[in-house]
Amino acid sequence: MEFTKKDSGKLVRVGMSWRKPRGRKNKTKIGKKGHKPMPSKGFMSNAKTRGRIANKLPVMIYAPSDLGKITGDNIVIIASAVGSLKRAKILDECRSKNIKVVNHERNVKNTETTGK
Repeated sequence: MEFTKKDSGKLVRVGMSWRKPRGRKNKTKIGKKGHKPMPSKGFMSNAKTRGRIANKLPVMIYAPSDLGKITGDNIVIIASAVGSLKRAKILDECRSKNIKVVNHERNVKNTETTGK
């Protein structure tokens, strides 16, 4: 379920992202019938599947040597601090081992044109 701010559909100046209603008489805060629901513990996902991406546990990778700890139940996320050369090496190893990478299209440059 997606929680949006009250009146975000009516007013352009009110953004969509959720903010807790603070007003004393706000109908969403009070929990009146017919108004938007407020996030609560009951909307939380199952503990066994929480935090998973495509039913696989995400693992952050900082170097090509970190790929040794990857199993079939993991999905790779390459850290943002990794440069383009290491990123290309990580992507090549993941392709050869049939490991799925979440952010595979980010900051990959052609290494032949860079001269390294």
